[in-house]
Amino acid sequence: MHAFDYISVLLSFVFAAAVTHVLATAGDITIGFKRVDFSWLNAGWMFVSLLSVTAWWIGVWDLRGIGVWSMPVIGFFFTVGCLLYLLVRLVCPRIPSDGPIDLESFHRTEGRKYISAYFLLTLVTIGTNSFFSGGIPIWVTQNYAVVPMALASLAAAVFASIRWVQTVAIVVIVAMWVWYFVALQPAMTG
Repeated sequence: MHAFDYISVLLSFVFAAAVTHVLATAGDITIGFKRVDFSWLNAGWMFVSLLSVTAWWIGVWDLRGIGVWSMPVIGFFFTVGCLLYLLVRLVCPRIPSDGPIDLESFHRTEGRKYISAYFLLTLVTIGTNSFFSGGIPIWVTQNYAVVPMALASLAAAVFASIRWVQTVAIVVIVAMWVWYFVALQPAMTG
């Protein structure tokens, strides 16, 4: 087993836990939908969080050329995986098996936390893409999509109580993710 294989397995467990958490929450919302005061904004942030986990998981593949993994590099990527899981944990509400579920209220009271975590993740992504751009040139190009995501999430965090700002932020971020996956994410080879 190569070092990359060993490290990618660890990261894959963290990413899989995050994906599982989003899907389990979506399933719980669907099961209890008659009791749900649904929030499209919260659902949008759940969706962009899922896309972030997916992008980081795919991005780890680009690191397969690293022959030696130092403890700081391993620690950094594990910390990013943990940040992604924390983001997902913050954005996914607990869904009780009975009683009303007010996702609008959840977004109003908790939204700033998970939007701020998303903004932090975009800053980490921009820094990571820039730092590793020598070995992975496409990563710095991917910042053309991530920087607008950062600005949109910053605006959404600052103006968390203004619904139209939240809506525009989600639309911008989803549009950037579409562009990212269609035009800026190379095919996986090897």
